[in-house]
Amino acid sequence: MKTSNTQRMQAFISENKHLLWIGLFTFLIIYLSSFVKGYGYFIDEPYYIVCALNPALGYIDHPPLAPLVLTLFQFIFGTSVYAIRILPALAQAVSVVLTGILAKEIGGGKFAQVLAACAMVASPTVLAFGGFYSMNAFELLFAIGAMYYTVRMIKEDNAKRWIVLGVLIGLGMMNKHTFGVFAVALVFSLLVAGKWKLVASRWFLAGTLCAVIIFLPNILWQVAHNFPSLEFYKNITEMKNVYTPPLTFIAGQIQGMSPFTVPIWCGGMFFLIFSKATKEFRFLSALFISLFLFMMLSGTSRSDRLMFAYPAVFGGGGLMFEALVMKFNARWLKGVLVGLLVAGLAMVFPVVLPLLGYEKVQAYTEFLGLNTEIERGKKPPLPQLLADRIGWEEKVDLVVRAYQKLSDQEKRETIISTGNYGKAGAIDVYGKNYGLPPVVSGHNTYYLWSKERLRGSIVLQLTQAENYDGLKEWFDSVEPCDGEFSSPFVSSHENHLKVFVCRGPKSSFAEMLERRKFYY
Repeated sequence: MKTSNTQRMQAFISENKHLLWIGLFTFLIIYLSSFVKGYGYFIDEPYYIVCALNPALGYIDHPPLAPLVLTLFQFIFGTSVYAIRILPALAQAVSVVLTGILAKEIGGGKFAQVLAACAMVASPTVLAFGGFYSMNAFELLFAIGAMYYTVRMIKEDNAKRWIVLGVLIGLGMMNKHTFGVFAVALVFSLLVAGKWKLVASRWFLAGTLCAVIIFLPNILWQVAHNFPSLEFYKNITEMKNVYTPPLTFIAGQIQGMSPFTVPIWCGGMFFLIFSKATKEFRFLSALFISLFLFMMLSGTSRSDRLMFAYPAVFGGGGLMFEALVMKFNARWLKGVLVGLLVAGLAMVFPVVLPLLGYEKVQAYTEFLGLNTEIERGKKPPLPQLLADRIGWEEKVDLVVRAYQKLSDQEKRETIISTGNYGKAGAIDVYGKNYGLPPVVSGHNTYYLWSKERLRGSIVLQLTQAENYDGLKEWFDSVEPCDGEFSSPFVSSHENHLKVFVCRGPKSSFAEMLERRKFYY
């Protein structure tokens, strides 16, 4: 008798309910933080919304999958903070569940599964990337999915699994270009672990072809636009990412994944290598080590970029501690390990999710001695993931008030301009309720859109007050408008903002746009 889909679902829920409860907890603690007053969109979110409203096969700074998902999602749920935050919170919750299932697939019992899943929940980076919409929340899903099906392929000795792996890797690269590093490391780890037969199979070539076909639309978009993403990655490597020598990188891993998870992932790494029980799955440790070394030696990789590798060793750590509990009959160790993870989770809550007021977060950040500079030149008093959620509506309000003071004829001749995609996206998202024209900016994909928006003779420029003299070099007349956005809690480049009415351009707007183009 065939098992129905309903029966299979019921069996899955019954078998994994301990993990599903942890997943539900993860979703709730992340998603409910969106309702805390005082924090709005994260700087990337309005930009993703505008990308979703302008669907394409590629964008300067990311592939198209995350915006296209949002394109479909917004038709039903809209683009409010509360709507778009469902997806990243759900993605991280599912990732937590899948980490536990991965531990089960390599031989872990319930405690090993729970410990692996709890280690994911207790990791600050996992929580942080679940708290706002971006491609980063989905990368973890594709990585764990690829690990899971690789384990299944080994257990079943079924090279046909490369087809599923090819689809996951293709989608992963359509979500984030650097997922290609994970794909290469996965193949390398299988070779190191002695799984030559699987890699030499014709099914490997079939899976590779699937990945290429899925990723091909973005390749064609890159060709049509002269590979702009290469320029973007070159610029962020040289000018944006903070230099991280090896010891700093290691310290960032300990901080970003919580000191309390170190025994689990570090122990899991060695357990997978030396334990006879997991000898078939040594590729997981090789995968983690190769990614760790690659990003550490690159010198410019942010600590959060390694997040997708940790499920590979959290499962091994779960198995190791489960074996220790059984060998020494140390049931008390279960409570200690989970308790430490919960304590670590409680410690990082206020600095990765918007739960407390600005002053309290600043004080707690200083108490912990955290370095808030994750991008060069950006060192706000709050962690950047929180500081970059402050003040977007207030900035847009400055533009709205300046625009509404113009005559109807002037409004028809007005272009609204600003420096980066954060401010530009916020004006586009909030400004549609006030009839503002689309924004012009030279930053990333806004540069491409702006070429079609250069119609008019007046510019409303939202920029820092100190840039007045610079604007005078571009225009005959520059008039500051009333009001200024200032906050002691944001990054310096987002502070002391004013709107200037600029008339009499000294060169064409097309030339100005070219000179202000930057992929960064």
